[in-house]
Amino acid sequence: MIYDQKFKGNVSYINKLNKIRILSLVRNSKGISQADLARETNLSPTTVFRVVEKLISEGLIKEIGPGQSNGGRRPTILKFDGTNRYVIGIDLGTTNIYGILTDLNAKVIAEGKVPTEVSLGFYKVSERTSGVIQTLLNNLSSDQKKRVYGIGIAVAGLINRKKRIVEFSPDFHWHDVDIVGEISKWHNYPIFFDNVTRVMAQGELCFGIGKTYKNFVFINIGYGIGAGIVINGELLYGSSGMAGEFGHINVDKDSPIQCECGNFGCLESLASGNALAKIARMKLKNGEKSILFEMSGGDIKSITAEMIANAAKAGDLMAAQIFETALEYLGIGIANLINLFNPEVVVLGGGVTQAGDFLFDKVREATRKRALQRMSRTVDIIPAIFGMKAAAMGAISLILDQLLNFNL
Repeated sequence: MIYDQKFKGNVSYINKLNKIRILSLVRNSKGISQADLARETNLSPTTVFRVVEKLISEGLIKEIGPGQSNGGRRPTILKFDGTNRYVIGIDLGTTNIYGILTDLNAKVIAEGKVPTEVSLGFYKVSERTSGVIQTLLNNLSSDQKKRVYGIGIAVAGLINRKKRIVEFSPDFHWHDVDIVGEISKWHNYPIFFDNVTRVMAQGELCFGIGKTYKNFVFINIGYGIGAGIVINGELLYGSSGMAGEFGHINVDKDSPIQCECGNFGCLESLASGNALAKIARMKLKNGEKSILFEMSGGDIKSITAEMIANAAKAGDLMAAQIFETALEYLGIGIANLINLFNPEVVVLGGGVTQAGDFLFDKVREATRKRALQRMSRTVDIIPAIFGMKAAAMGAISLILDQLLNFNL
């Protein structure tokens, strides 16, 4: 659509759309001229000039010098300017609260981390989160703090987007908590939050594989399991913002293992990091032999999914059986997602994926056994671009998305 043609509409809204389109083109290019922008957008040169001047005055794009001439005057090249403006991203995990301060180019300036201590309850966890934010802000001068655009937060749970609350988080045991309201008591910046897995998918869409693929599924395998689904470059939220609870699909109706949600046979209760640790502890209590006992120093409560992966790689039969069974269940789930959504690629992130090739090889094998061949043969299963920083980088992208759409 050509937005500077005459039609009935709101002028300020049209101007906003023009700014969004031009800023997006500049940001996604390595350098672009006003003539190229006019050609790409079908906007008049006058409109492009006016929008570019406005974006330069706002400090979002800059002139970086002359480009090549095709005859006549050499064009001035424009580039996105992400320096000297800042964003904070928080990965509010069940083990740690990890935060990063970046500029708008997603260059990490500072990091901070503290133990979450979920047992302290929502208000204390919010206070600890605010402390991490303050630690990051302490790296900026008073003038720089005025150029912080906002705070993004990734949190596990069912998010009610209309009410802007965490409606239920089985991992944290929270019900109907107002995380924005609580953290706003300490910090007067715009705050946006979403389900951790959807946030990780948003980060991939903004900074990672989204530059190549527009249809993908991001699966977060950590303490719990979730999915962020991207269709034609847009995140799937569902009618009330709760889409993607992949960990709570049933993959074993006869399972005796109860999920934290209360059901039996959920994928999360059989293949998450929390589930792996619980199953290992149960087997050791029942007298099964494993090097996990020695690895944990005899304290089986300290056993983690990482320990189990390392034991399995070392040839421990019990650990290998636990891991392979879990990955079989995961393969069943991923195959169903491939059959349902026909993605270009499946991305795996979260702590459990740190098991590396051992995990990815097994998951690929289990998935291809069950997915429709015509779909699965072209779908690769790959690791998240940002590894353990995926949630924090995704939280950064929440604010950047708002900024690029001029909602801040």
